[in-house]
Amino acid sequence: MAHVSPFKPGGPLEGQYKLTALATSNPASAKAAAKAHGVPLEKAYNKPEDLANDPDVDLVVVSVKVPMHKQLAMPALHAKKNVFVEWPLGNGLAEAQEMAALAKKQGVKTYVGLQARVQPVMIKVKEIISSGALGRITSTTVLGIDSQLLNLPEKARYVNDPTCGASILSIPVGHSLDVVLHALSSELSSLTATTTTTYPTIRYVSTTGSLSEPEPKNIADNIAISGTLSPSGAALNFHFLVTSPGTPSTFQWIICGEKGSLKLEGASFAVQMMPPKLYQAEAPQAAEGKEKGIYDSREGGAVWKEVELPTSSMPGHFGGVAELYEAIALGKGKAEVSFLAHFLMVLLLLGPILAT
Repeated sequence: MAHVSPFKPGGPLEGQYKLTALATSNPASAKAAAKAHGVPLEKAYNKPEDLANDPDVDLVVVSVKVPMHKQLAMPALHAKKNVFVEWPLGNGLAEAQEMAALAKKQGVKTYVGLQARVQPVMIKVKEIISSGALGRITSTTVLGIDSQLLNLPEKARYVNDPTCGASILSIPVGHSLDVVLHALSSELSSLTATTTTTYPTIRYVSTTGSLSEPEPKNIADNIAISGTLSPSGAALNFHFLVTSPGTPSTFQWIICGEKGSLKLEGASFAVQMMPPKLYQAEAPQAAEGKEKGIYDSREGGAVWKEVELPTSSMPGHFGGVAELYEAIALGKGKAEVSFLAHFLMVLLLLGPILAT
């Protein structure tokens, strides 16, 4: 629904997009979806090739489980249609590279759902860093604590399959790592990672709220990454862990520079959907007779001051997707969300970790 709601009458992107056709896995569900979203029944398809070959379709959106991304995106690319695929692009690096290569050959516009990049707070972070206000970045530290992923909804059972491409590492960690590197305009020149399964079992939550019997967990739930960023030489420390239900979920990201620092804090590690608040370090005024920036404990230390953000052009909660669609419509940051963009480097990073 997050991909459709912004386009509906009264939505923030009404008039910029029109849902002209859709496809599902069978005729019955396709017709039902068409009726629900006001799409003509003759535009309700159950084959990706039929949707891709529809002359009225300009942009094909692939919004399904990760294992199906390649199967649905490739016909659209062969038909030379512009394509939007949710993150992760494919089930592993090989699939992502295959789709990226075909997109380049076909000369089409492509987009990946790395929507954290276009959140107003993340744009502001990149703006502050790029302005030089923090000076040379010396280190960045990310900590994510999540108790919601201890158990998963029954419909997300596939996430516990390490071969499906959708996991704690590839989705929430991938989104967060991508926006960190993007905001800092950096790449990792060195990388060390440790993954462990802290909770050896997992339970699934039904639609009625009941829990299944514990089953073996097959994916990592504690991921620690450290490395060095280039070109700044800054140190990166990145840690995500699943915790007990009694622990509040938390996201904290601190960026330190030679001249100043930023801090982002929120109640969810899913920053692409629930953006954190932004704070900038503010040093106290130096006492009279002292050099600027030199002060002792009697004068108090620096404090964090919340940074005011511009009013969002996307009122309502659309999981960050509306901002990404707006950026696409306005032609902003095309390369930043394309198949061939910085995200391939993220996959190169996550691929070896997933293999451990």
